[in-house]
Amino acid sequence: MTDAEVGAMARQLGLCYGYNRGLPQPFRLALCGLRNAAPVAARLEAHCWRSWVLGRHEEPPWGTWPAASLVYLSADAEATLNRIEAGDVLVIGGLVDHANVASRVGLARGVAEAHAVRTARLPLDGIVSVRKTSLTCLAVLQILANFAESGDWAAAVREAPALHCAPMRKYVVWH
Repeated sequence: MTDAEVGAMARQLGLCYGYNRGLPQPFRLALCGLRNAAPVAARLEAHCWRSWVLGRHEEPPWGTWPAASLVYLSADAEATLNRIEAGDVLVIGGLVDHANVASRVGLARGVAEAHAVRTARLPLDGIVSVRKTSLTCLAVLQILANFAESGDWAAAVREAPALHCAPMRKYVVWH
């Protein structure tokens, strides 16, 4: 990742943590793969991340949880995430997918599949089109939080604040 990408990822993680803290029923968050994400961890120091209440794992998700419980969210996955089961561990792959770089398309999905991890994309079809390879980590977290509360994917997507604010709103076309 470039220095700008590292900074953007650290900001996204800070925003996700802050948003999650404000939820009536916050998710149990964890940062995984820290061994290979030293630049991001260093940049997170500005966000006082050592005081955050979340799991910290040196290993990637497939080295931390059983592969059968993991669902790697990826915009290029063939399967659609229609429901979230008890025990599912949802993986938002920000270190790879956050940048709109053509050479990275399919990379996260390929890594997940190489580790026998299920992949799925959010059910955006018919609700919204995003003229970008992937959503921000914050947008994904907001959609998941809205769905956990309402059980309605269309409402969850429409009510995600990140899709209505800069910079994402310029990539979003509502149906």
